[in-house]
Amino acid sequence: MTNTITLSVTVAVLFAGLLHAVWNAMAKSFSDQWTSFALINVGVTVPCLLALPFVGVPVSAAWPYLAAAVVCHLLYELFLMSAYRAGALSRTYPIARGVAPMLVALGGLVFAGEHVGALVFVGIVLVVLGVSSLAIQGRAASRREIWWSIATGVAIATYTVIDGLGVRASHDPLSYTVTLFSFQGSAFLIMAIVRRPGRLGVTRGQHALGVAAGMISLVGYGIVLWAQTKAPLGVVSALRETGVIWAALIGVLIFKERGGWKVATAGVVVFAGVATIALG
Repeated sequence: MTNTITLSVTVAVLFAGLLHAVWNAMAKSFSDQWTSFALINVGVTVPCLLALPFVGVPVSAAWPYLAAAVVCHLLYELFLMSAYRAGALSRTYPIARGVAPMLVALGGLVFAGEHVGALVFVGIVLVVLGVSSLAIQGRAASRREIWWSIATGVAIATYTVIDGLGVRASHDPLSYTVTLFSFQGSAFLIMAIVRRPGRLGVTRGQHALGVAAGMISLVGYGIVLWAQTKAPLGVVSALRETGVIWAALIGVLIFKERGGWKVATAGVVVFAGVATIALG
């Protein structure tokens, strides 16, 4: 693993960001977060459980990271649902995703000894600023909005660093991905069943939509885990969060949400950040 990123890895992570936006847009059609996340986890867990006997589990060195990552991913989902209940998606999610890349870059420096150049660091900052700017709206954010969003961002950064170290220790991104989500998804589904037994209350089409969103999210994060074996954690995290721009653009074009000028401005800043990272 080097402290630079190739064009092919850059393109792959940007595509993962697009997938992230797509599955979030699909999940947005559900009014109940527990139902939405339960169906998404079905789409994640079932393929992983089916693949696990053929793919196998990672080496023992990766298991401490896997155990910690499962906990962090579960906390992330719980924090994100709380953030959604506390405030609007268009405000809470950019805050959460904007917080993460800088924390991941710091974690990569402390725990993996990753030193990025000045130009790459400037690119990460530009991506963070562009993503976070989407949270700026007319009214002042409530404390609950801000704190749950920040907690979500800290959880994202924590599991990103842990997964980055874990997938490198495993030397096998596929087995790490399949094992991680076999356990994490199963744990979330158990929590959902205990909390809301038999209360999905959705149509067959919504079942399919939720499960498809989960499968898309699995592919997207699998790409990110693979990329973390090829490039610095902070750089991968920053490039992945460009998905927030895609999500905002989908909101404007498909869901007819307001703020097109804001999305365009943020997109220009993020693009400048991506270009700076590529040049670095």
